[in-house]
Amino acid sequence: MCINELNKEQEEAANFLDGICSVIAVPGSGKTRTMMERIGRLIINHGIPPENILGLTFTRNAAEEMRNRLSPIIKDMAGRVMLSTIHGFCYHLLRREGYVFDILSGKDQIIFIRNIIKKLRIKNLSTGMIMGEISLSKNNLISVDEFRVLYEGDKTMLKIADVYDAYDKG
Repeated sequence: MCINELNKEQEEAANFLDGICSVIAVPGSGKTRTMMERIGRLIINHGIPPENILGLTFTRNAAEEMRNRLSPIIKDMAGRVMLSTIHGFCYHLLRREGYVFDILSGKDQIIFIRNIIKKLRIKNLSTGMIMGEISLSKNNLISVDEFRVLYEGDKTMLKIADVYDAYDKG
């Protein structure tokens, strides 16, 4: 069923059947092609219902590209496969489980952080620096408490911890 030639590693990933298949490689190496080939094989060769397949990526553009590449392989069934960004899928899942929340980004996030800084009467720290430290901590799964321990004795970073704490409590 192979539309494109796949190399040995791509074939291995495309033919992987049981469990979760994670394809990690450098840009332009054929990850999307391999994933779409695998999804097509699961549906056509193994009878897996499209609704039982989840394809995750990091960007909206990549998710859209996945859908565009999957359509020629499985035709109208492509719309039944869940293809999403990791963040979009988590958002969908949390909403489905009944969690109610807002996602702040861009201007709204900056305004929210600035309001916290103002409320905490923090001076001489830029909003950008604080947002950067919070983002770095969150990306590295460092909680507010761990952040405080990590920067114990650093007055500037402990002020950021206060903002981080208020930000998390929203």
